[in-house]
Amino acid sequence: MGSIRAIEERRRRGKGNILHVAASDFGVDTHWMARPWLMIAMTFVLAVPAMACAASANAQEPSPAAAPSPMPAHPVDASSAAAAALNPGAIITSDNADRFANFIPAAAMLAIKHGLRLEVTPTHRMQWSRGFENATEKYSPQVGLDKDDYITNYVAGMPFPLIEVSDPKAAAKIAYNWHFGPVLPDDFSMMPWSVNGYQASKHNPAEILPSNDMDDACEQFDFLRFAHRTEIDPRPSLGSNAQGVEWKARCNQWTAIAMGGDIGEGAGIWIRYTDPRTSDDFYGFDEQSRRLRRMGIRMAFPNKVCRRCHQPYWAYALPKTEIYKYRLLGTAAILACVAAKDEPAGIASNESGYTLTQEPFELRRAYILEMSPIQANLNERTLIFIDSEIYVWLAAEFYESGERAATAIPLWRTHPSPEGGNLFDLAGSFYFPDDNRGLFRSVVPAHSGFTQKINTGAISTSDFNPNILAR
Repeated sequence: MGSIRAIEERRRRGKGNILHVAASDFGVDTHWMARPWLMIAMTFVLAVPAMACAASANAQEPSPAAAPSPMPAHPVDASSAAAAALNPGAIITSDNADRFANFIPAAAMLAIKHGLRLEVTPTHRMQWSRGFENATEKYSPQVGLDKDDYITNYVAGMPFPLIEVSDPKAAAKIAYNWHFGPVLPDDFSMMPWSVNGYQASKHNPAEILPSNDMDDACEQFDFLRFAHRTEIDPRPSLGSNAQGVEWKARCNQWTAIAMGGDIGEGAGIWIRYTDPRTSDDFYGFDEQSRRLRRMGIRMAFPNKVCRRCHQPYWAYALPKTEIYKYRLLGTAAILACVAAKDEPAGIASNESGYTLTQEPFELRRAYILEMSPIQANLNERTLIFIDSEIYVWLAAEFYESGERAATAIPLWRTHPSPEGGNLFDLAGSFYFPDDNRGLFRSVVPAHSGFTQKINTGAISTSDFNPNILAR
């Protein structure tokens, strides 16, 4: 396999196949899919985050005899009149959002109704970090999938830098690119990190009031990658890593718990393993009972309990790929925030409460995956947009028993990597449950002061000893 530059050149030359999926194939309420934006922007049926968030009259079935070509990550096709109207510098508000509804995910449209303003910016090439590029160039030629679509021979970097949409394994490959993409840091620390609830005023939808009973706040969140490291030494793993740990994440204290039925611990450590068949471990400490307990978990993140706290985990500690099945439904051009100006992004406090802010959004080309738990008794599905260049999620829609239950969008921010290229972090997000109009949640570092550290090398393996939770 050639260099990263050669990969990029092939991506630019590729024309990408167009997929068509009937709405009935998905088997859910298609009221959002039928909106014109999916008929124009997506060239085939679809809808979607998360963790946020279509039937095209011109959609074409890929010819079985046609040779597959790599899908270009950019530029986004802006040939339609609607896309042409998205001039850089345009501001999308509640007054004109309907004009651009073809390109606005459902959660973003809801946020606009509550005062979010989208500043249209040019579509940028998002450069991976130099360390991630080097790892991709070195290791990706050896990566594959086994008979169960579990990843094999993966070490670090992007597992599958070229995706052919006609490949029957494309959905699994995209899911793994999301899991192992350039957004994941080698270490990360945030104090505090909060997921906050808000309620729009009944009299003025742009007047945002706190809903404190929906708040969750982690006093300090730490994340350490044991395997697949690309940014700081040691690379690609911490020592021998004999236990096969992929990463560990720790919240040292929940200052408020309103998660409607979660594990209910005061502090906890989450452990992910590189073996696709090994369940995650969780160590939780309950301050009232003073008990430390361990349990294996195979949590399906789209469920209602986890959706309410999903954003921090969808940023770094992503859902375990192997406990889901995936279908690639096609591609779409959507407006997404990948370069927020500040952090926290999306919401700001004022004297009377909060207001949603103005954020930069650009047209991004995205894969759309249907993601559903393998566990048979979970009648839940997620439609998720995955950026075709940097493989972060851009929007999601969550479904239960065929009905849409919630929508979400993230607000990403870029930072220069010391070795060159970009690092990425989650600067904010919006999550709207469909069963409670006017209520939404947003993850932000904090509305007051906060400390964030990415790839410093300051986080130690000893920080994840479960015994420290009881101190």
